[in-house]
Amino acid sequence: MTDAGILNERISIYVPKGEHYNLTSLSDYELMKTVWANVRQITTREQLRSGIDVQSGQMTVLIRYVAGVSDDCLILWRGSYYAIDNLTPDKPAGEILMGVSYSGLNENRKVVT
Repeated sequence: MTDAGILNERISIYVPKGEHYNLTSLSDYELMKTVWANVRQITTREQLRSGIDVQSGQMTVLIRYVAGVSDDCLILWRGSYYAIDNLTPDKPAGEILMGVSYSGLNENRKVVT
């Protein structure tokens, strides 16, 4: 089980509404749940070590296991929305590790291209 001491940030998880959705504005999503998380920015050293091109602002988010979380969801943390790039659910350990990056949603609730 995840050590609750490291889950020190509140995040909100938003899921797409219905089966047919555009995912181009916040109105395409609805709040699923607000949970405690461990949010950590990926450092330049980690980017170089992994040998992959990591977007600016990419982070890892660790939460206790929540059914229904997928890579179609959005994460709201400290007033910004993040898209889930990848996730690794570990049901036996009771946790989900996600790689997230800035979603492009702005204050007007529309995707910035």
